[in-house]
Amino acid sequence: MFDMVTFSGKIAMWSAVVAASIMTQVILGTVRNISMIKGNKVLTVIIGFFEGIVAITVAITVVTNAVKQGINIFIIASYGAGFALGLFIGMLISNKISRDILSVNIISKKYSEEIEKVLRESGFGLTGYTGSGKDGEIKMLNAICKKSDLLKLHDLAQAIDSDVIVSSHTLERVRGGFF
Repeated sequence: MFDMVTFSGKIAMWSAVVAASIMTQVILGTVRNISMIKGNKVLTVIIGFFEGIVAITVAITVVTNAVKQGINIFIIASYGAGFALGLFIGMLISNKISRDILSVNIISKKYSEEIEKVLRESGFGLTGYTGSGKDGEIKMLNAICKKSDLLKLHDLAQAIDSDVIVSSHTLERVRGGFF
């Protein structure tokens, strides 16, 4: 029986198996969540099926190894590393497959005209309208843009007005328009 800190070729192999398995499970879970949020029922169920297979395999592997060889810090650390790496890769995948379209509201008390000009010059399509706020009328801007362009839009607006309010929400289906 191995003690808690023994390291060997066998421990290295089991550590790699555990890390790869939990990483795969977390990636599948991330993709399944995205699929579920987007309403892809069939794909969500299929991914969930394979995620379940990986989850039970990981559980059996870890428990069997722990019973046979004892708990080892390297296997525990590889589980954590695989989980973290799975989250990281899952986020990268999420950014690639989530080409969300956003509706972005831009509210500036003093600099709406300047922000509108800069955003239009930067290729953003905008709609301006007058709103009624606590202190009276205010010009509000709305842009429809890709999620990947939100940071650029925000940075451009904030460079003009550090107090600008930029809020966004995901649009489910968009037809027509300029973005």
